[in-house]
Amino acid sequence: MQTIVEMTFGSYLYGTQTPASDLDIKAIYIPNARDILLQRIQPVVSYKRPKMQGEKNTSEDIDNEAYSIAKFLELLAEGQTVALDMLFAPQQAMREKPHPLWNDIQILAPKLFTKQAASFVRYCKQQANKYGIKGSRVAAARAALDFLITAEINHGPSAKLERVKKELNLLVHQSEFLILGEIIETSGNRVQYFEICGKKALFSNSIKSARATAQKLMDEYGQRALSAERNQGVDWKALSHAVRIGHQALEFLTTQFITFPRPEANHLVDIKLGRLPFQQVSEEIETLLVEVETAMVYSPLPDSFDQRLIDGFIEALYRKIINEDKN
Repeated sequence: MQTIVEMTFGSYLYGTQTPASDLDIKAIYIPNARDILLQRIQPVVSYKRPKMQGEKNTSEDIDNEAYSIAKFLELLAEGQTVALDMLFAPQQAMREKPHPLWNDIQILAPKLFTKQAASFVRYCKQQANKYGIKGSRVAAARAALDFLITAEINHGPSAKLERVKKELNLLVHQSEFLILGEIIETSGNRVQYFEICGKKALFSNSIKSARATAQKLMDEYGQRALSAERNQGVDWKALSHAVRIGHQALEFLTTQFITFPRPEANHLVDIKLGRLPFQQVSEEIETLLVEVETAMVYSPLPDSFDQRLIDGFIEALYRKIINEDKN
């Protein structure tokens, strides 16, 4: 397996490493002619120490992951953070001199950038939903719960959520965190849902099930509020990732670049080590999410990319590999 580039990744790339941090290494590799012809290219090759269930990495652990060049370009075009982080890794992160193909990838990359940085926004939303305790979010969950409790009393627990669709249409206008949406399944079927602060309740499910979803959210918000007061039971590492990715998303959407180590690295370490109040960090994540969504609207990046750019690049490379193997 020939390596195109190999770099130090994770906290050592971000500048947020602590004495307890393990070492992450990422790489991109060129498949050999036989694997290309037999269509046996592994998208990702991982080398990790076998661990017991629930066992976490230690500072002695090294996680090594290599992507095929085709997989890397696919992730890059999707706006996946792992690929973007690798692309913008500085020279000091390189573990060896990159193959000339790395320069070709860097030239191609900007043509694959789009404002649909899906993983950035998705991750920010997930963390805001998971850790946010914004007052308007709690109010939305409470309004949904009150509505569903009444609906369950009036129509019975087994009645489908669809039965109160008309009333839900009025309710969702009260909050940005209450949404009526639709999912198109692979079969072509359209499935409607009621979304409460990021949690979906399908119209085909019972009112009782939707009420339980709203109740669980309220219980979680209560626990988060308690955690905010006590700074206890918080996944500080996950919070630091959420803040970092929010800042990276803003930089990428406005400048088409991501700086490493991160300029806010000291702030991220403070979050990671639990030195800041949970309430403060939770509000920062909420604010970053709004800023990222706004940046997406005004970003100069295009909405889509031309798949032929990747196809042509990979086709030319594979032809070269196969022809050289003949010789």
